[in-house]
Amino acid sequence: MNSSQSRWICPLACAMTFSLLTSASLWAAGGTSIVARSGQKAAVSAGWPQGVGDLVNHPARTTGWNSWFSEWPNDVNQYALEIKTMEELNRLIQELASVKSDMLQIRLSYLKEPKSLGWVTQVPKGNGIPVIFSIGDQSRIDQWYKRVRKPFGQMVFVATPVAVPPTLTIFVQSEVVQLDKLSIPAGIAVTKGYVPTVFHRSNTTIELKREKEAREKAKTAPNKSPAENLEAKARESFDAIQTFLEQRTEQSQAANKN
Repeated sequence: MNSSQSRWICPLACAMTFSLLTSASLWAAGGTSIVARSGQKAAVSAGWPQGVGDLVNHPARTTGWNSWFSEWPNDVNQYALEIKTMEELNRLIQELASVKSDMLQIRLSYLKEPKSLGWVTQVPKGNGIPVIFSIGDQSRIDQWYKRVRKPFGQMVFVATPVAVPPTLTIFVQSEVVQLDKLSIPAGIAVTKGYVPTVFHRSNTTIELKREKEAREKAKTAPNKSPAENLEAKARESFDAIQTFLEQRTEQSQAANKN
């Protein structure tokens, strides 16, 4: 990967209008801004936790994107990280661990590479990105929340949304990634999932309803795996992630007993 990544964005992402679902007819614009280029220093927001700048301007960082939508806080930036060995990946994780934040997370994706990175931001098939660093800006969300109309269309907020914490999304199908060699400090939350694109929590009535429905569904169909409809390689990666997480939980429980 190199500076040509800045051309990866789908042409439609550069200038696109679409309808936001609201009680009234509302048209808004969306697009993508390049916030970092390979080999060039990127801006570091004053609202980010201490230490994020080291990741944003890490030697492995190539292109950075901000997917924006009018009337939205547009606080989430995504940065591609080119790593070539597991040693490099584990050093990157140590960099994440050094960030001064109440929450740090790693998401393990069963995909080979990212596809969508926000409202309209797309990276083409074959991009080969093994890791994406994502970061939101709580100060920017706070300012937006003070002035945003409430309700915002169909969205009824019960509290201020929570920004995406410093997050590394690792694409497990990447040839570079070996789950059994991952070294992740205990202070980092690790989950299955894809690149975070909007909020960590939206704190809306819709979100609360979906969470309740998910809990109820889990009670009635606890043994159904979402991997059942995946192709072979994706399912293999999904199962490997599940095993990794179970082992991590067991190790954590054993350490707490001691």
